[in-house]
Amino acid sequence: MRSRSSCSALLLLALAGCGHGSSRPAADPFSYDRARPLAVQQSGVAHPNKLLSVHVLSFAGASGRVDAFLLVPNGVRGRMPAVVFLHGAGGGREDFLIPAAILAQRGVVTMTISQPNDAFDFRPLVVNARRALDLLAARADVDPKRLGLVGYSLGAQTAAILAGDEPRLKTVGIVAGRGTGVTTYWIRRAHAQLFFQAGTIDEVVPHAQLVALIDAAPGRPTVRWYRLGHSMNLGSMRDQDAWQAEQLHAGKR
Repeated sequence: MRSRSSCSALLLLALAGCGHGSSRPAADPFSYDRARPLAVQQSGVAHPNKLLSVHVLSFAGASGRVDAFLLVPNGVRGRMPAVVFLHGAGGGREDFLIPAAILAQRGVVTMTISQPNDAFDFRPLVVNARRALDLLAARADVDPKRLGLVGYSLGAQTAAILAGDEPRLKTVGIVAGRGTGVTTYWIRRAHAQLFFQAGTIDEVVPHAQLVALIDAAPGRPTVRWYRLGHSMNLGSMRDQDAWQAEQLHAGKR
């Protein structure tokens, strides 16, 4: 088994390519077969209120199946924007059900997925998220030109990579994201609108790493600091929901 440091070094070499300072990788290390069937399996639908329906489902991911909740606004005509939520290490699809439900009630189709918890192998994390976007973009009620993503902690690192590697994304929310060689490399290539949220007393991610990721972002991203630790509260997630809804023009066709 390779050490964590050697794995990170190999990944950085793969990202950098062999172009002697080339600004782009020799090949996309997160490419995948988009023609491979998603093989969606639905196991139930809940109706917590009149405004939305919650579908319990799974789909074929990078390796094995990915469990997900799909939250669909009820009674909305036309195509809607859609947002995927990515949890932190040790979490699951349940973690962001409340923010996903709040955003869905604003007219956005949302999805939360369960991810592996390996911060040293981002490929399955990135591919699973891209497969979730595939699922959303294929829906008749989703506008594929208004896709967003929100990632927290480990999910924020995944979101930082996707910001620079997934051209379909219009918005990316990065919550308590760690700036590393890999994440800063990809965030510099971001094309989407970015919203960074972080705690001033984060006890997990060093302040310097929070700042490093923000500083690596191009343009003028939206940045908001909170008097919080690593865990964000519902108020901060409501801010993220409001920003996503505004940027994706929720409620408009």
